[in-house]
Amino acid sequence: MALTITSEPIRTIDGVTSNANASRSQIPFILTTTEQANDNFKIEIKIRNAANTASLIPTTFKYSPKSDGTLFLDVGQILTEYLEKNGLVSVEFRLRYAQSWTGFSPNFVSSVNSYFAIYAQKQIYSSGGANLYNHVLSTTGLNTALTKWSEPRIYSNFKRTIGILYPTDEGAILTITYLNINKGVISQLSSAAIPTTTGVQNLDLQNYTTAIPTNCHWISAAFTTSGGKSLDTVYYKVTKDCSNPIFVEYLNSLGAYEQYIFDIKQEVQVSSSTGIASSRAINEDYVSAKVTNIRVANDWVQQIICQTDQLSNNDLLAINEIKRSTSVRVLLTRDGSKFVQVVATNNLSDIYSTDNANNGYSLQLQMPNNFNVFEAINYELTPSQAHLNVAFTAAYN
Repeated sequence: MALTITSEPIRTIDGVTSNANASRSQIPFILTTTEQANDNFKIEIKIRNAANTASLIPTTFKYSPKSDGTLFLDVGQILTEYLEKNGLVSVEFRLRYAQSWTGFSPNFVSSVNSYFAIYAQKQIYSSGGANLYNHVLSTTGLNTALTKWSEPRIYSNFKRTIGILYPTDEGAILTITYLNINKGVISQLSSAAIPTTTGVQNLDLQNYTTAIPTNCHWISAAFTTSGGKSLDTVYYKVTKDCSNPIFVEYLNSLGAYEQYIFDIKQEVQVSSSTGIASSRAINEDYVSAKVTNIRVANDWVQQIICQTDQLSNNDLLAINEIKRSTSVRVLLTRDGSKFVQVVATNNLSDIYSTDNANNGYSLQLQMPNNFNVFEAINYELTPSQAHLNVAFTAAYN
């Protein structure tokens, strides 16, 4: 009997078919054969690009099936490492598979279908397991963009992106609209086709040089296709920034980037091998702030303690993903073209309230050695650059 794929990571749920899976959970296949009794029997696996013209990973993986000829194969960890190594958040791939044993050379066959590995994490006991069917365009319009926020925030003159899962080019259009306090339409900002690139897309919601109108309280982002497919509309709450913002970008658990401004009370601590050398609260505009002189003999590290509040229970869980994110940056300019990669520590507690909309959140960010955040931050209007869909970069750009 030829080796066959009897189960693949493609699911049809609620009328939606998806070949996209969260690689940090699992990307499961089942292969079966009747030749397992042969000496030194192995099932050999290669992971190829979507066009099947080259191997994504040069290694040929060899596995031994169970005694009944069944092999459960999870390529999630392999593709997670590939995404991390190459600074990607999604990749389309095919499987090539063969069987071999003593005296019999492998004859590789390619999978009929291709699949998407998304640098995401999902509870595998939830609906669809690790499949991300509930984030692709559908005729129900109930599927969602790649955000965990119920009420995401947007700031005038600061970069903001929205992430979507786009495994097939369907000619989708993104329409962005200014809304009043009752979510009534003020005006349409833009309506244009999104790029044809498949996989995860992180799209700019606004030109940061254009101020949001003062009578605008919400901005909506709607994705539609001529075939009647759509995503659930995302409503961003327009939020006023303060004179001492800390602008943070992080990769969420769905494989998309989010931005957030911490704007209540920020404090910078300077630590060295002898402990905290100096500490100064950020309580005034950066332009006029007088920085505490730092005099330590050895390498020193700045740690920023950031705070925010007025978070619903759902949004508290969403922002808490910063502490688990594999890529966290402090953006040094409004357009995000300059940033520093930081480490989010998990030693500060979230503040829960009996009021659903009044939760607080604290975050500690560790900067690279000898990096002075006061000298680096410049939230003036600088030349805009397209959002770079790159994770896992080095310390400073």
